[in-house]
Amino acid sequence: MSARPAVLLTNDDGIDATGIRALYDALESVTDVTMVAPATDRSGMSRSDSSAFTVEERAEGYAVHGTPVDCVHFGRGKLEREFDVVVSGCNDSPNLGAHKIERSGTVCAAIEAGFLGLPGIALSLYDSVTGSREFGRDEYADAERITRYLVRETLELGDRRPFDYLNVNVPAGESDPRIRITEPTYHFDVRIDERPDGTYRAWDHFYDPLDPSVDVDLTDPVGTDRRAVADGEVSITPLFVDHRTPELDALESLASGYSSDGEGRR
Repeated sequence: MSARPAVLLTNDDGIDATGIRALYDALESVTDVTMVAPATDRSGMSRSDSSAFTVEERAEGYAVHGTPVDCVHFGRGKLEREFDVVVSGCNDSPNLGAHKIERSGTVCAAIEAGFLGLPGIALSLYDSVTGSREFGRDEYADAERITRYLVRETLELGDRRPFDYLNVNVPAGESDPRIRITEPTYHFDVRIDERPDGTYRAWDHFYDPLDPSVDVDLTDPVGTDRRAVADGEVSITPLFVDHRTPELDALESLASGYSSDGEGRR
């Protein structure tokens, strides 16, 4: 592309997070980047939006007292510029698995971009050796390089782009990690834990195979996102936002067989 692309940069960890500052630095020299991020940590907000929110203009961009989706809406709907791509991150923990990625505010900012007709790129950083932890500024170097590369390549594809958004998970501490194009791992086994105070917690053990302290084998095949991260590879999962339906003719009997009393087939 001849002109510098316009990038809307957001996250769910907040405008002061190290990860978003790293991506801003990475993109500033090659794009016109505008930071629009939550004023505070809004992790796990999924695609939640707000009926009303306030915005502070700061030296580095716009701090939105709302969700990551609010940030995308404000950037695209209020700012007087046309954005070419939305970049979200870099998150300081993984966003993997078919049942988990849409719980992430980081990923859902990219999903919202897709619904609005813009390509989205969500980035997360993870240490497959020590597990989730805080990262120093210099540890985002691979994520920075990959972000610049993916923005350029995504925009070069233009209308030929075979995805609405990319969910990218970058391993920390790897020397020149390779890229693997992946699909989400499908795994869901919710469990209920009762706490001493009588409350319950519903959760699954999806990340256990990635935790070095947990003795659980990883059985995911090569080509899935969790396996790539475990192998120290950059997982890039291309996805669409439309909830595609099956061949509807195959389900015609579901409608035609309904009886007026609701008790089954006519």
